[in-house]
Amino acid sequence: GDSGIGHALSKYLDELGFTVFAGVLDEKGSGAEELRRTCSKRLSVLQLDITDPQQIKDAHSKVKEKLQNRGLWAVVNNAGILGLPTDGELIPMTEYKRCMAVNFFGAVEVTKAFLPLLRKSKGRLVNISSMAGELTFPHKVVGAGHARCDPQCSLGAERESRALSRRAG
Repeated sequence: GDSGIGHALSKYLDELGFTVFAGVLDEKGSGAEELRRTCSKRLSVLQLDITDPQQIKDAHSKVKEKLQNRGLWAVVNNAGILGLPTDGELIPMTEYKRCMAVNFFGAVEVTKAFLPLLRKSKGRLVNISSMAGELTFPHKVVGAGHARCDPQCSLGAERESRALSRRAG
């Protein structure tokens, strides 16, 4: 919800009348402040660094508390980072690990935390990943592992979403 698609989607869903929980990397940042200033009281800004398990737990607790005994209609996994295309040998392992932490493990951990609320309302899981997963460059790596991680994660999440639909319907 800080910027880009997540920010625009949060505003749009609020305009449509949905209760929105916008996870942001920086709850004091300009994107979060704009959401608070321009959206209705149905939108809640949540501090959510998806690489921080405690922040995921805190966000889950706040969502569950606000929903009371209702389920959650949808979770949109949109967080992602993209490194510069460069020769794979030049990318430090710390960058590969950082990209995997955000682009793969973070989305998995958020999904696992919120699945019980999604099941309760027969909700949906939406994964948005980068087009970088489809790009290839000779002798280059895009996003330090991001390129092959997101599509594989999305395929698994898509299967889980279908399984949820069958169990819920």
